Amino acid sequence: MDCAPFSVDFTGTAEDLLNKMQEAAKEQGFALTIEPDLIYVKMFGITMAKASYQVNAQQVTITITQNPPGYPCEKTQHIITKFITGGKTA
Repeated sequence: MDCAPFSVDFTGTAEDLLNKMQEAAKEQGFALTIEPDLIYVKMFGITMAKASYQVNAQQVTITITQNPPGYPCEKTQHIITKFITGGKTA
């Protein structure tokens, strides 16, 4: 089941954003695999969530398309948003 799309504003280029997200994820014990239009959030080598994304100017819109069973969409959204904003996920 897809989660509702959400949007986050960012500064810099789309490439800067994706690099920042990967670095923030790594710092917090996650790994991101980023492909054109897809993000995979991994922990311990296991894909925990999958999301599609679209960058439009200084805003990225993300739709979580795979979420762990029983795990609220809002929590996965919070984690991904923190990767974008550079905050801690805890």
